[in-house]
Amino acid sequence: MKRHSWIEKDDIMTLYIYKFGLQNIPFNKQDIANKIGVSVGSLNFRIGNFKAIEGIGKATHFSKLSLQIYNLYGHTKENELRSLAFDL
Repeated sequence: MKRHSWIEKDDIMTLYIYKFGLQNIPFNKQDIANKIGVSVGSLNFRIGNFKAIEGIGKATHFSKLSLQIYNLYGHTKENELRSLAFDL
């Protein structure tokens, strides 16, 4: 399987899930993984990037893109981030 090249929109969706969960969107993790083009496992791993950025868990490495997205959108309100992530 070809390795996925993560883009800004992918990480914005992932950041939304990390910060706010799935309860306020009409998608589950599988739907979002399909939109991005990765497995649910890869999506979970990417969520781990945001945990690592916040110093949560055992992971200490994260992608530069995830850090960039976190710095840009990490304090964005839920409804605004949802709109950016999912065009809702």
